[in-house]
Amino acid sequence: MNKGTGSTVAEERRRVLADLSPDDIATAAAATVVREIPAYHGHDTGRVRGDLLAVLAPVLAMLREGRDATAGERAAFAAFGALRAEQGIGLEPLLEAFRLTTRRAFDALYLQIRRVDAQQAGLELARDFWDCCDRLSAAVVQGHRERDLAEATAAQEHRTLLLRQLLTGDLPTDYLATAAAALGLDLRSEYHVCHARPGAGRTIAVVERELRPYTVALLAEPGTDRVVGLTARPLPDRVAVPSGLGAARPLARLRESLAEAERCDELAVAFGLARPVRTGELPLHLAVLTLPAVGGQLVERCFGHTSGDRRATLVRTVDAYLAADANAEQAAAALFVHPNTLRYRLRALTAATGLDPARTEDALSLWWAVRHLEAVNGRTGGEH
Repeated sequence: MNKGTGSTVAEERRRVLADLSPDDIATAAAATVVREIPAYHGHDTGRVRGDLLAVLAPVLAMLREGRDATAGERAAFAAFGALRAEQGIGLEPLLEAFRLTTRRAFDALYLQIRRVDAQQAGLELARDFWDCCDRLSAAVVQGHRERDLAEATAAQEHRTLLLRQLLTGDLPTDYLATAAAALGLDLRSEYHVCHARPGAGRTIAVVERELRPYTVALLAEPGTDRVVGLTARPLPDRVAVPSGLGAARPLARLRESLAEAERCDELAVAFGLARPVRTGELPLHLAVLTLPAVGGQLVERCFGHTSGDRRATLVRTVDAYLAADANAEQAAAALFVHPNTLRYRLRALTAATGLDPARTEDALSLWWAVRHLEAVNGRTGGEH
């Protein structure tokens, strides 16, 4: 482009923009926005006009000066988007208002181009206008989304804090109604606490995903390596996650349910139960866990005469026999051995220890010893 042509285009730009009034555009656009966009219904038109003018004035200044937005202007537009998010205006209605305003501005610009017959500058101005609007709308969107994310994060952190305080009993009674409303709980209802820890190939994210459909509130704590949730009813056995379930309690007494759930979860893990364990469900297993010295004595009494692979084989044999309610054929089938082989092993046990699995008291001693080994190995990952 030669110098003369360049001067002509620059002069045409000045003439087009000289009489373009951002005040008039903002006034007309504000009336349209308040009338046509539901999110803006009831808003003060004068205030909306001021907001739109804050958008239009920098755009027209950039067109007049033939430049891109400065870093400060882009930051101002991002702050504009963030403020709209803070005021509760969603991104979709905000962009619709932006679209209506820029359309109104472009119509005014087009009329000015035609009025002064600025043919050479017309296409250039139209391109620069939409480029400018695209960049600034991107800044508005970024600011709005960042504020939305920050508010969502803050709200989630607040809910997490309330749930944690409910579970630990640290929430003052006066705040129970607030916590119930924030967490979507019924202040008059009772809830079970469920407790689970990752393990056996399950990460904390996997455990959280498997429990979430059955909970009304959930707290995943990577720092303490556990997932704690509230349920309105007991977890079904089809939830194949080693976990514990406390008794139903009102919100003010969830701490009690949490303590029960933690102990039940310990039972599930210790005895390899890939399902929820409920409070009071396994009293003998609980006794095995809480009386490890008794279990150690019984292991020595029942299996002290063996070690290594021989002990492991004998423990599996006794376990299968007791699980089959003393049915030798059924136990042998479970172990893939001949029934006579199983009977031989049991006779050898009786000969070495004097214990007869057919006697109730001896069967209980053997069961306790097997469960003690199971619990110890469940905690250490060892072998019988």
